[in-house]
Amino acid sequence: MDLRTWIFVANRKLTDVESAQVENALHDFVRSWSSHGTPLKASAFCFEKAAIVFAADELVAKASGCSIDKITHLVKGLGQQLNVDFFDRFNVLRKDADEWNIVRYSQEVHAQCISASIGSLEEFNKKAGN
Repeated sequence: MDLRTWIFVANRKLTDVESAQVENALHDFVRSWSSHGTPLKASAFCFEKAAIVFAADELVAKASGCSIDKITHLVKGLGQQLNVDFFDRFNVLRKDADEWNIVRYSQEVHAQCISASIGSLEEFNKKAGN
């Protein structure tokens, strides 16, 4: 089974406190996330203090436009609260040695980076080494 995935890479690493705030907000959000009144089977987490990842099992219920808009609204709100830009699609994550770093997208880093263009949790886990 694969899950539909949305990834928002930050323009800077979050602090421990900010990462905990994001995790709490994501936990609260997915508990009540629904599509046209149908609860979505989903999870969300902060990855390496540098990205927000949402995953939904669309075999249970498909995420509608309105439910996807709710993700966007949440992430924009978190970005404003923390003064972080999660919507610059040229920000990607690349692993250097044992650490994930935020870098600008280029053709050279495409094969080994995590970016907003990843559409499935399986692909995310493969790139993340999970």
